[in-house]
Amino acid sequence: MRFFTLLLLGMSALCVDLFVREAAALDAFSPNLLVVLLLWLGASRDWTEGALAAAVLGLLNDGFAGSPPGAYMLHAVLLFYVSRALASRVRFQGILGRLPLGIAGALASLFLLALIGRLFLGDTTFTERVVGLLFPRLLVVLVAVPLVFPLLDRVDSLLVRRPDTDLL
Repeated sequence: MRFFTLLLLGMSALCVDLFVREAAALDAFSPNLLVVLLLWLGASRDWTEGALAAAVLGLLNDGFAGSPPGAYMLHAVLLFYVSRALASRVRFQGILGRLPLGIAGALASLFLLALIGRLFLGDTTFTERVVGLLFPRLLVVLVAVPLVFPLLDRVDSLLVRRPDTDLL
């Protein structure tokens, strides 16, 4: 059940991102909530469940973005592994703890997109577009991480089954 909830949250993040980008014409400053969700997955899930969810969400992002299949999937899985490695070394709690995770995650996300674009999509203008998105996406992810992480923690705590306790 938790896995399907992660997929539902990912689809919601992709839909909100697409809606804000198209309706408000905010291409550069549209909220990249999937990156925030992937960072949260790295901070809160184990390796197998998180990597599988990241792969599926990345493949869905390929469909939303119209990119070649696997480009965003590779990006999502690598970003999950980077955030999981960071979260296993450092404890990111509170707003001040989540800000460095947001900075590191946004920079890692853009670096991975530029690297994947240069290696696999070398004949396109994908890498130049990623460089143009550096400051806006960094700013949006930096603001979104401290705000969205508590909401995702709350949704996750609602889905955790607690053993029945005897009130007597």
